[in-house]
Amino acid sequence: MDQALMLCIRERAYYIWTAGGADAEQNWLQAEKEILSISALQRAQTAARTKLVRASNRRGKKVVS
Repeated sequence: MDQALMLCIRERAYYIWTAGGADAEQNWLQAEKEILSISALQRAQTAARTKLVRASNRRGKKVVS
C-alpha cells in the first residue's frame, strides 16, 4: 500500500477514534474500508471520463471533462 494511502487511512482512523471509537484495530479496519472504497470510486469515475473523452474524440467532438 502506498504512503499517501496509508496516511489517509491513519488520519481517518484517528478521527474515528476521536468520535468515540475505543478499539484501535476496529477503527483502522473501518477507516481502511472507507478510504479504499472512496479510492475505488475515484478510479472508476476517472476511467469513465477517459472512456467518454476517447469516444468523443473518435467522433470528432470535443468534450470538456
